[in-house]
Amino acid sequence: MSTANTPAAPQWSSRLGFILASAGSAIGLGAIWKFPFWAGANGGAAFIIPFIVFTMTVGLVLVAAEIALGRRGRGSTVSAMRRVGGRAWGLMGAFSVLTSFLILSYYAVVGGWCAAYLANAVTGDVVSNDPAALRAQFADLVSTDWKNLFWFAVFLLLTAATAALGVERGIERLAKYLMPTLFVLMVVLIVRGLMLPGAWAGVEYLFDFRWESVTAASIRDAMGFTFFSLSLGAGVLVTYGTYVPKSTSIPKASFWVAVLSIEAALLSGLMTMPAAFAFGLSPDAGPGLVFITVPMIFERIPAGGLFAVLFYVCLLVAALTSSVSLLEVVVAFLKNEWHFSRRAATVTSGALLFVLGSISALSFGSWSGFTLFGRSIFDCLDFICSNVMMPAGGLAVALLMGWKVWETTCTELSTPSGPGPAALELARVLLAYLSPILILATVYQGVFF
Repeated sequence: MSTANTPAAPQWSSRLGFILASAGSAIGLGAIWKFPFWAGANGGAAFIIPFIVFTMTVGLVLVAAEIALGRRGRGSTVSAMRRVGGRAWGLMGAFSVLTSFLILSYYAVVGGWCAAYLANAVTGDVVSNDPAALRAQFADLVSTDWKNLFWFAVFLLLTAATAALGVERGIERLAKYLMPTLFVLMVVLIVRGLMLPGAWAGVEYLFDFRWESVTAASIRDAMGFTFFSLSLGAGVLVTYGTYVPKSTSIPKASFWVAVLSIEAALLSGLMTMPAAFAFGLSPDAGPGLVFITVPMIFERIPAGGLFAVLFYVCLLVAALTSSVSLLEVVVAFLKNEWHFSRRAATVTSGALLFVLGSISALSFGSWSGFTLFGRSIFDCLDFICSNVMMPAGGLAVALLMGWKVWETTCTELSTPSGPGPAALELARVLLAYLSPILILATVYQGVFF
């Protein structure tokens, strides 16, 4: 379909800025917070190997497809998919907007924990070599309603303020200058953590492959984490794709997004798991694992208090790159479909997110006794979004790109130095056949088992 008369959109100022912003939506808490305890709970390599395979096959082509659809359609996820595929596909775009909204409602709670730990690092209250004290500190934060709600609100305000600045001045600037700093600090922490007595057992746990750990659940979670880490099926990359200039090679950018996602996840595992074993913590200790192990590493580093502040500044920024990307999906929808100004769209989204997100925050405290399908509200939202809604959104992209609009949209993937006809045909096979099969199997296993 023609994209003439499409409303003008802001653009990334550079390919690097776009890659870092897109990867930042994964390199944030997707890698640092979620990967270590998911890998720990699923047997290490039994989870890591399928995650890498899924990322470099299905994940890679879906990243490219979402960006291509966004650049072809221009606008919000809804308007881009409607312009490219027709009115019915706009409904799937709306589904992706809802997915982003729901993810951000509980993700911002974790972002609030990052803000709280930064405040503690500044006052010197986060560095300790006592795992029991650190567990108690984390438990107090998440179970005390007013504390959890306060830091959740702080993080949501930071997210809204960044999104209100726009693409280049807000989102891109954060990712471009502070994400590399996070990588450097992660490497420093990995080197120090590996020097701890007993740390090597954590490396072995991560990378030793054990057949008995391979289960349908571990493969399902690996597929779900692929979608979570690459922000697939939530409209993020379709929205970001609308800001990509024609001069940017989508295949090359997609490759680097996938590679950086894997690299960040592995670095996070190496930063957390060896230290967890060195300090006698369980590898499947849950969402608080990174908030308990990392402070103990700082205690053993010269000028550890300073490193703690720097680390939590960067962790907060990493969390913001993810949360802003999710909020941008909602803001772009309100701007394009309802003609809100950016400021009004940001304020409206933030207010609604605070209401819904408060429920997730309270699920660790006064509402901890309320469960849905045997899970807390927070865990239930995380499970549904990661294992059902994001794969379903990815399925829509695969079917639209692989079956309906390939002939008109694959030109977005073609560049003089890009993939040849054979590579493009392989990408179509992955989109049209393999991706739907794997996604449907993941959703089925996630819902019924």
